[in-house]
Amino acid sequence: MYAQTAPDPIYTVAEEIRSHRRHLTSGRKLIDKRRTEDQIIGKFQGVASATVQADLQIVFSESRKKDGSPFDQNPVVKFAALVRCFGHGCPTPEHKVPATTELLLDADADETAPAALPVIAAARKWAQQHAETCRALPYTGR
Repeated sequence: MYAQTAPDPIYTVAEEIRSHRRHLTSGRKLIDKRRTEDQIIGKFQGVASATVQADLQIVFSESRKKDGSPFDQNPVVKFAALVRCFGHGCPTPEHKVPATTELLLDADADETAPAALPVIAAARKWAQQHAETCRALPYTGR
């Protein structure tokens, strides 16, 4: 019997980094160097059946210059997380996990991806604790 499991988030983060690198080197004239990709890293069901979802945000941008002027030309990546409760009547429907420091996009993706682990752990911990205590009801689209 085969049971499908979710992919390892570190693998999907590394693949997303490689995909963005290919996007930057595609040779197209209009290339979006700054974008954010969201990946679901956890779903929890609350006490009253509302869903709590944790998303890892992979933020691609350009590094800031040391003198404070807007952007340098070095592509970077950083990781943050957003946890949302999709329950009706939830007092704290969102929680943000702060972003990591900027990491160079040119570094090996397999070595850069593990930097997302602390963010993933913090987001999952908050989501699980919220699901265990939140009394919000599922939103039925009234």
